[in-house]
Amino acid sequence: MNSDGTRSDGSGGGLFAPYASRPHLRITSVYSTSWVCDPAQLPSDRRPLTETLDFGRLTPFYVSAERQLPRVLRKETLDCASLVCQRWRTGSPVAATLWHFLHPSGQILVALTLDVPLGLVEAVPLMEDLYYASIECAGIPLERLAGERAGFDALPCAQGQQPGFLPERHQLVFRSVASPEDAPDEDTVQRVIYRTDLPYRPEHSSITYPAELNRRPTTVGALGPYASLICGHQDYIENCVLLSAVQTVGSAARLREIREITYSYGHRFRARPDGERDIHRRRTALEAISDGLSHLELELSYSVEAGGDIGTLVPALRVESFHNALYTAMGLTERSAVIGQMLTRLGNAIAAELTSVESAEQRAADRRRIRTVVAVTFVTTITGTLSLLFGFFGVNAQQVDEQRSMFDDRYTPIYALIAVILACALAIFSGMRLHERWAERRERSRMYRWESIHGLLVREFGAVMLDPARLVGPPPSPRVPDPRPPDGDSQPSGSTTQ
Repeated sequence: MNSDGTRSDGSGGGLFAPYASRPHLRITSVYSTSWVCDPAQLPSDRRPLTETLDFGRLTPFYVSAERQLPRVLRKETLDCASLVCQRWRTGSPVAATLWHFLHPSGQILVALTLDVPLGLVEAVPLMEDLYYASIECAGIPLERLAGERAGFDALPCAQGQQPGFLPERHQLVFRSVASPEDAPDEDTVQRVIYRTDLPYRPEHSSITYPAELNRRPTTVGALGPYASLICGHQDYIENCVLLSAVQTVGSAARLREIREITYSYGHRFRARPDGERDIHRRRTALEAISDGLSHLELELSYSVEAGGDIGTLVPALRVESFHNALYTAMGLTERSAVIGQMLTRLGNAIAAELTSVESAEQRAADRRRIRTVVAVTFVTTITGTLSLLFGFFGVNAQQVDEQRSMFDDRYTPIYALIAVILACALAIFSGMRLHERWAERRERSRMYRWESIHGLLVREFGAVMLDPARLVGPPPSPRVPDPRPPDGDSQPSGSTTQ
C-alpha cells in the first residue's frame, strides 16, 4: 500500500482517501474569545458544517452530531500581501484564511490558517507571532480584524472593553510526508511543539504521541498543551483535528470562566456583611448564589465534560485518539474534576447555611405563634373577667342590692378579685415578652454573626489574628549594632574574644 491509498502492485482501486500531498506547510492557530452568540438564533438557511469542511467517509457522523460540535460561522480569504508579522519577515504566506467558529456553548472562536513555504524549524518564529496574535492585515491587528468581522464594532461596548482574544489558544501544524525518511524526527518535533530552536532532554518533556496517529511509517502525531504537529495524514483527518482543537479550546475557555464565577460566588459567600439580621435578605442572597451554581453545574457538564467525548459521536480511532490526547495535554480532565469539587462544596456550604436560615425562620414563626396565642389568651381573659363582673351584677341574689351603686364600697372584694386576675394576666404576658426579647438578642449575637474563616481559626484552632495596619506600616529604622559590647557586658553566644 503506498501513500496514494492504492495497492503497491497496482491492482484494485483506491481503498481509502489519499494522504495529503500539500507542497507547503500549513499552520492553523485557534483563539478563544469573549464573544458569545445564541446558537438558537442562527438563520435556518445557513450552510451546514460538512459543506465547509470535508470529512470524507466520516461525513454522516458529523452530520448527525452537528448540534454537539462547533459550527462554522464565517470563512474568509485574506490578502497574503497585506499580512505583516512582528518576528517573521523572511517571506509571505501562499494562502491565508480567517475562520469564525461557534462552540456548542455559544462562545465564538477565531482561527487563522496560513500556508507558508517553510520548513518545520524555519516556521518557529512565525508560530510565535501567530500564537501571540502579533500579525496585522492591511495595518489592522488580527484581534481587531476578527472583532470587526464578527460584528463586535457595531455593538455598544462597556467602558474600557476592547476586542481581544482570551488566554486559551492552540496551534496546529500540518505537513505532508512522502516517504518514511521524510518524517520529522523527535528533535524536530520538540522544536516545533515548544516553538524554540533549542535542544532538549527527552526525559523532561510533556509531548504526547497518540498511538493511532503514529501507526504508519509516514504518519506522525505529536501533541503539546499549546501546539500540535500532524504529519502525513489525509485531508479529512486534518479537518477532524481542526474541529477537535476548536472544541477543546472552547471548552478550556468556558472552564476558566466557570472557575472565575465559582470563585466570585465563594468570595461573596465568605464576605457576607457582619451583623446581618434580616433573614429574608440572607435567604435571598443565598438563593441567588445557589441558582447561579445550578447553571454552572449544567454548563460544566454539557460544555466542558461532554465535549471531551468524541468517540460516541464519531467512531474513528485517529479522531478519538487525538481528541482524548488533546484534552489530557491541556489538562481539562483534571481541571474539570477540581472545579466540580469547588461547585459541590460551595453548594454544600450554601445548603448548610440555608438550613440555618430555615431554623431561624422556624423559631421566628414559633415566636409569632406564641405571641398570637398569648394575645388571644389575654383578650379572652379580659372579656371573661368583664363577663364575670357584669354577670355578678346581673344575678338575682341577695348579695346584689339594686338600691346600691355598682361602685359602692360593699363590692370592693369582687373588684379586688378582678384586679388581681388582670394583674396576673398582665404580668404573665410581660414576662413572656421580656423573655422573648432576651432570647432574640442572644440568638442574634450567636446565630446572626457572620464569621469569616479567620475568626473560625481564632476561635476553634487558637490562631493569632494580627493587625494589618501594623504589618503594612513603615519598617523600623535600621541600626548597625556595635561590633564590640561595652566593658563589663558578657560576650554574645558564639562570639570570640580578641
